[in-house]
Amino acid sequence: MALVTRSLHLAASQEEVWNQIGSFQGLVDWHPAVESCTLELIDGVEHRRLGLAGGGEILEKLLGSEGGSYGYAIVTGPLPVSDYRSILSVVAAGEHSIVMWSSTFVPAGPDAEAAIGGVYDAGLAALGERFNG
Repeated sequence: MALVTRSLHLAASQEEVWNQIGSFQGLVDWHPAVESCTLELIDGVEHRRLGLAGGGEILEKLLGSEGGSYGYAIVTGPLPVSDYRSILSVVAAGEHSIVMWSSTFVPAGPDAEAAIGGVYDAGLAALGERFNG
């Protein structure tokens, strides 16, 4: 099992940041690699189908949401992982906030950890540009 974790300090309140990234269906609004997001209900459970820049798609299942975090799993997609589970959260740091994105998974290729880290790095860089100028 592999673990990938990234975090970023943002010059915005937890509430401001969570309003931007807290919707499971809202990844398309802030992550540069996501071109589309479609809500799907499968057996009554919320899923999102992500259309990726450059082609490909990922189907992800919402595992739960509480306060300033949500968990999800990859159901299908092109990333070299299996049994992928992730948590995206925002915590207050005084008047600012920290975004934390982490996952566990079974690597299905030698570059799995780098691929997942790259996804997180791209998303956090976009948030940094938005909130830190």
